[in-house]
Amino acid sequence: MVWKITEDAETLNKYLFNLTDEQTTSPKHSLHWLASRAAITTYFGLDALVEIKKDNYNKPSMLINGEKYHLSVTHSSNYAAVMFSKFKNVALDLEKVDERVGRVAHKFINSAEEEMLQQTSNLIHDQTLIWSAKETLYKFYGQKELDFKKHMTIFTQQPQLRGCLHINTPIFYDIHDELLDGFILTYMTE
Repeated sequence: MVWKITEDAETLNKYLFNLTDEQTTSPKHSLHWLASRAAITTYFGLDALVEIKKDNYNKPSMLINGEKYHLSVTHSSNYAAVMFSKFKNVALDLEKVDERVGRVAHKFINSAEEEMLQQTSNLIHDQTLIWSAKETLYKFYGQKELDFKKHMTIFTQQPQLRGCLHINTPIFYDIHDELLDGFILTYMTE
């Protein structure tokens, strides 16, 4: 669920009267924080009791009227997005396609990805896609201690975007992606 932020903090706060989110360290007056929570309460209805929690690794989950849900939250610029599932692990990320990604690409793009990028006609888009997909994979794994160059590889030249998490044994995942108003949204489920 993607929320384009057009409201002010006062308006967004009106959606949050049945929400408990004690463990979040983000400023609770941030428009991103407010919009992501408003998206949840709007989806489930303003009467639903929503409790957001984080585990030891800071990975969020939530209870809706006492029922557990997997949760992932992201934001960028004037957008906030949430993804949740009662039965499956979920993760998502949203990144603005911006040439500044090239300045930090050396920190997250490994040699296999660099080789793929030599074939691209849209370097900024594909670098941003790799960054977003790795953020999604990182959130999906949910246990921290991942090196974006060493432990993850994204394959962009497939019909389906694929991510490989290689800590001990390589594990491959399908990652979905969409272009939304100059932003790349990547997401995955278990």
